[in-house]
Amino acid sequence: MTVVQLKTLCRERGLRVSGNKDEVIIRLMENDEASNIFQTYAAPAPQPMPMQMHPAQPMGGYVQPQYIRVNQKEEMSKTIGGFVILYAFFRLFWAMVFSIGIGGSASSWLLSIPAFLLGIGFLVGGAILYAGYRNGVYFTLGVLVVSGMMSVLFHGDDPNPVSVAWGEEMILTSIMCSFICMALVALPIFMSQLKPGWPANIERAFGLDSNTTSDKDKIQCTHCSASLQVPAGYSGKIQCPSCQNEMRV
Repeated sequence: MTVVQLKTLCRERGLRVSGNKDEVIIRLMENDEASNIFQTYAAPAPQPMPMQMHPAQPMGGYVQPQYIRVNQKEEMSKTIGGFVILYAFFRLFWAMVFSIGIGGSASSWLLSIPAFLLGIGFLVGGAILYAGYRNGVYFTLGVLVVSGMMSVLFHGDDPNPVSVAWGEEMILTSIMCSFICMALVALPIFMSQLKPGWPANIERAFGLDSNTTSDKDKIQCTHCSASLQVPAGYSGKIQCPSCQNEMRV
């Protein structure tokens, strides 16, 4: 099938149509797998009933067991994404405490602004990771790197909003915690199947959908005059998603 036909299937199923041909194929395969997530397997043939039965066993006959296979490939990304979201709320609370002048040095309230932005970054990255997108891992790792650098840079004897550990004896612990957190966040890349790109809402908000880029040609359907977008330079048959008629471009 051509990429246009594959994207037509995505549109009919309510899926995103952005991405190259490999990404569209993966998206359709994941949708097929999600549609058949529960499968009932045939039970073994009934065995003859023994003469002596347990008093609690029913006398009506053999009950066929049913086995259900549950898809758990996204459980890791959801779990780690949930922990990142919880940590984001903690960092936002930590920034709010210093923004109203509770504890810390006189200049600690100035650091509450970048601390608040870090909390927002963890919240966004955790949400994208929870949704099962690979970019959520990369985004969260980037926020962790910035957070770790600021934690070391502004580390001191007094608490401050960009560091959750203070005291000279805790700086090594702070660095180790940053590396451990980055390793945990990166686990879904190796042990889970993540979706490429960004969630549809983010793509629409920031214009990241490939349908809006300059590598598309805008044409009109010859049957219903609907506005269509095809890859630049493509020639061949396409199917209009509105009227389902085929035409050649």
